Amino acid sequence: MIKLVIFDFDGTIVDSKRAYYNSISRHLIPRGIKGDEINRAIALGLSLSETLKRFIPGFFSRWLMRRSIMGDVIGRVNGIKKCHDVSLIKEIPRRKILVTNSLSGFVYPVLKHLGIRNYFAEVHCTDEFGDKGKFIMTYLKLHGIRPNEAFYIGDRVSDIKLAKKLGLHNIIINGRCAWDSREEVLRAKPEFIVPDLRDVKRIVEKFRG
Repeated sequence: MIKLVIFDFDGTIVDSKRAYYNSISRHLIPRGIKGDEINRAIALGLSLSETLKRFIPGFFSRWLMRRSIMGDVIGRVNGIKKCHDVSLIKEIPRRKILVTNSLSGFVYPVLKHLGIRNYFAEVHCTDEFGDKGKFIMTYLKLHGIRPNEAFYIGDRVSDIKLAKKLGLHNIIINGRCAWDSREEVLRAKPEFIVPDLRDVKRIVEKFRG
């Protein structure tokens, strides 16, 4: 029986790809870093701090750069939109949490702006952890939930890899908000691939393992 549904944030429930790509590129391209290199690094699905390690030497320099980029991203909060059928999340009859590599300074204002904070029992941002996978495993153990009793909902190849590594069931939403293409996602062999959250609700409700 499925006891927990873990949601990714960017590209899964909010359309934030343009905000992140534009803000990161705006700060890195003037340093002589090519757009293709930036896009490939972002595509890995790492936290902003881990992404910047590929380009910026020195902890303090990266900290300043991250602060500048996030200030730019946070300034775009009012332009962030919900993905299709996000309201259906509240109808999924399981405990639901949000775990994201985005910073709380961006996530909470967006949740408030869109009026969807109460869709989730808990929200956990990258400020709390260094490794998303380790955090999820610790959370499952703390709550007595086995990996095969949880679904991970994302939109990227990195989400599929994470779910498989942890032994979680996975559903990839490949709608207009998704950060990875359908072809990229299919090559990674997700358990389920769907166009929107309507199908997520249906799968979780009927899933028997």
